[in-house]
Amino acid sequence: MSRPQRKRRGLRKVTLVPARALPLLREAGVLVPEGEPEIVYGYLDRSGAPRRVIARYADGWRADLRIRVDGSFSLTQSLRLKVTG
Repeated sequence: MSRPQRKRRGLRKVTLVPARALPLLREAGVLVPEGEPEIVYGYLDRSGAPRRVIARYADGWRADLRIRVDGSFSLTQSLRLKVTG
């Protein structure tokens, strides 16, 4: 049984060109490997301003940048690891 997908009111999900997302990520202080991310998703508000940017890198790093209306932001970075036993 699948769960219905949640809708974010007022935000729309778009696929961003990695080169265009890099300045936002670097300004926020993302500490990830050099180079461009593999996949970058953005959530834009009704005026087209970015409110969230999610970047996934080939080596497992992920950066999640959330931008508030007043210009402040929060940044979360994580690394996906495989544990073998």
